[in-house]
Amino acid sequence: MDANQNRREFKFILPPHLAGVLRARVAEMMVPDRGAEDGYPVLSEYFDTAERTSYWQKQLGVANRRRVRSRVYGRSDGGIPASAFIEVKHKLDGVTVKRRVPVELDELGYLSSGRLPAHKGGSPSAIDQRVMAEIDDLVNVRGSRPVVQIRYHRYAFDSGPEGTIRITFDIDPRCRFRLVPLTPGDPDFELPLLEEGSEIMEVKTIGPVPYWFRNLIGEYNLVPRGFSKYAAALEMYEFKERTRREATPPVPPSGVLKDPVDEKGRPLPASTSALPRRARIPEPAKTGGIFRLLALRCLALFQPAKAR
Repeated sequence: MDANQNRREFKFILPPHLAGVLRARVAEMMVPDRGAEDGYPVLSEYFDTAERTSYWQKQLGVANRRRVRSRVYGRSDGGIPASAFIEVKHKLDGVTVKRRVPVELDELGYLSSGRLPAHKGGSPSAIDQRVMAEIDDLVNVRGSRPVVQIRYHRYAFDSGPEGTIRITFDIDPRCRFRLVPLTPGDPDFELPLLEEGSEIMEVKTIGPVPYWFRNLIGEYNLVPRGFSKYAAALEMYEFKERTRREATPPVPPSGVLKDPVDEKGRPLPASTSALPRRARIPEPAKTGGIFRLLALRCLALFQPAKAR
């Protein structure tokens, strides 16, 4: 399944006694991504404004929202080569779109100071140029800066380039607020985001969920639930520390929703009083009116005679 395809995502938090069972059952039906049966580490750096606009947009249910992050794949043993990306995760009416660009790992940290890393592989395509321009706008115009780094070990199962489903299991997600350069396989993340032994199972699909998987979640009575690693990191650590220090809980800034929106976060249309009124088009003049009147009067004269 193409990572850049529009897709729907469903997450399940698996308790320790089910995590390994579900992973084994999925492995019977799908092949490991990248041939990594034992998984691979994923390291990410999440960007947001000083007001945590991205976080509050999610909490307030804004349907059209974007978040910048940088991401590093690879294993320290070289089993999976190192690779780095800068990307926009765009949520629109429940559909997730991920737009990303491969960049040089040595220059990934440039984004923290507002500089775009060099495109990996030479001159970027027109599509990649648009994505880089979008990231530049979110960072340098809208003020997104790195907030937290997150690491987890991922087992991924994919249905292939032409497939419609991808299932991942993220184990031991941890975070740190020390913003140091991301390096493949770095294990030094001290703050846990889940109960020990629990896993996040995420289903990404561009079509119907296969029948076998629907049976599987029904067999174990699994219910999807929203879970954001970024939001969890803020709530469990940054906001708790701020509340302890300032004795007041965090609240959304007034500028998060700048324009009127409906219940789905979409911009409302302008009020009718603010719309320009359409010029009235005069009706065409009626012709033949006198002849129609004479005809009606003649009929009226004949009607009584016929009645007698």
